[in-house]
Amino acid sequence: MTGPAKALRPRLLAILGLAAAAVVAGRLVWIQGFRHAYYEEAATEQAQERITVDLPRAALLDRDGEVLAASVRCPSLFTFNPRRLSDPAGLARAVAGLSGQEPGDVLDRLRGRKGFTWLARKLPYDRFDEARALCQRYPGCEMMEEWGRAYPGGSVAANLLGCMGTDGGLAGLEADWDRALRGGSREYVVMRDAVATTLIPLDIVPDVDPRPPAVRLTVDGAIQFYAEQVLDRTVAEVRARDGVALVLDPRTGDILAMAVRPTFDPNAPALSPVADWRNHAVLDAYEPGSTFKLVTLAAALDSGRFRPWDTVAVGNGTLTVGPKTIHDDEPPLKAVYSLEEVLAHSSNVGAAKLGMALGPEVMYHYMRRFGFGEPTALRLKGEPGGVLRPPDQWSALSLPCISFGQELTATPIQLALAYASVAAGGTRVTPRVLPDGPVPPSERLVAPNTARELDAMLRRVVEEGTGKAAAIPGVTVAGKTGTAQKIGHRSEDGRKLFIAYFVGYAPAEAPRVVTLVMVNEPVGKIYGGAVAAPAWARITAFALKRLAARAAAAPPADLARVEVLK
Repeated sequence: MTGPAKALRPRLLAILGLAAAAVVAGRLVWIQGFRHAYYEEAATEQAQERITVDLPRAALLDRDGEVLAASVRCPSLFTFNPRRLSDPAGLARAVAGLSGQEPGDVLDRLRGRKGFTWLARKLPYDRFDEARALCQRYPGCEMMEEWGRAYPGGSVAANLLGCMGTDGGLAGLEADWDRALRGGSREYVVMRDAVATTLIPLDIVPDVDPRPPAVRLTVDGAIQFYAEQVLDRTVAEVRARDGVALVLDPRTGDILAMAVRPTFDPNAPALSPVADWRNHAVLDAYEPGSTFKLVTLAAALDSGRFRPWDTVAVGNGTLTVGPKTIHDDEPPLKAVYSLEEVLAHSSNVGAAKLGMALGPEVMYHYMRRFGFGEPTALRLKGEPGGVLRPPDQWSALSLPCISFGQELTATPIQLALAYASVAAGGTRVTPRVLPDGPVPPSERLVAPNTARELDAMLRRVVEEGTGKAAAIPGVTVAGKTGTAQKIGHRSEDGRKLFIAYFVGYAPAEAPRVVTLVMVNEPVGKIYGGAVAAPAWARITAFALKRLAARAAAAPPADLARVEVLK
């Protein structure tokens, strides 16, 4: 090669290099300037996303193994690319009609996303055919199976069990125990190419193996169902705002039934107001009214200051303390009552005088011993302790008013447990909803003799006092009525508002159940003896028959469980 040719070669290579660079640069300008939208969409199409799908939760069973809440396969709707839908508005309307969402909300999601988009998740397990038909009508809408929740009993025990949302528990035990009940989850990668879009599981494991263990509750399904039926009728009859019926075993603390009204269907919780999901038995505190006289009489007897036959002057049934006059609901049968008669005839004046004789420190001591002022051992989220101010915050009126159940509040479960402690011979009863949970050591609240004296007084309430409507033929009943006026509150039409109670246990000589019935804001009939006591008798009679039948049958099989209260 000649000298000039050698000198030309580097120049040619440089020119070729520059030309190639110019071509590349031009291509980049073309791609980024003129074809940007096309390649952005193509990149979106080929990108990877991850989605998480829940595996089955632990089932919730009643004490006999009947299913209260179970995991079932449910249809979920999604699209891989909203921008490729031919009729997004029509799809949004169809999805809304199937899922209960607002069409505008679905359409906003479709317009705001480019990739994988959920349209409706965990639809009811019986809507598979409708979901498939929807996918056929709207190409680009896809369906997959997810694990959702089903409640075979509908609203039975709904306020205790709670309900589920897309991502976990929303209320009740489903929310409180959410982490323990979860069965884990599975991640999928959304893979896209020019041919198809698929979901590929990241973990290669059997479908749902092993399944999470079942959780057996103390609830007796039959007693729960019957208590709800009776409570339903009672609340409807007196047009009450809400109501509670509790049944528990004083020997173990097992909650056998926890009925609440109003209620809801956890299979479709969105169809009911969130307020209807609330468990009033545990999460709300009310003035206990005359049912609290049990604590006043327990303090009087256990302190050694009084005996059951000691007397209290009740006069004409009024007592003036400063600017307030305390009244008995009914004129006294005589001017002087024994302590037994104070409880049997529910004398506010007699209870107030006993409390004033004992003094604030003694009364406060026994109130705390009986568990008032602090949440119970159920440990349910949001459970209050109720209002119980220390004596240094009391006015001159506080002691006499507290003695017959005013100026403090208690949850229905707290009140039931106070009576359970008497049924248990004066020892603390610790409530539980897990039959295999630990039973704490026995703790004595009042002397055995005090418990026996209180038991005799509570029997007299039903035999000859305000609780006659709670009598059960052939069964010895012990209990107390209560009617609490909601001071400072009136209905829209100006009526005074009341809470009607009956709480007690049976059979008194060997208690098997403690039952509480509370009816909030009844209309017409307002007294606990007229409103709550008849419902109490029906529920308790059924519970006793049910327990007798269970005792005669073979014990249920031992079921697996998870320790959710640790």
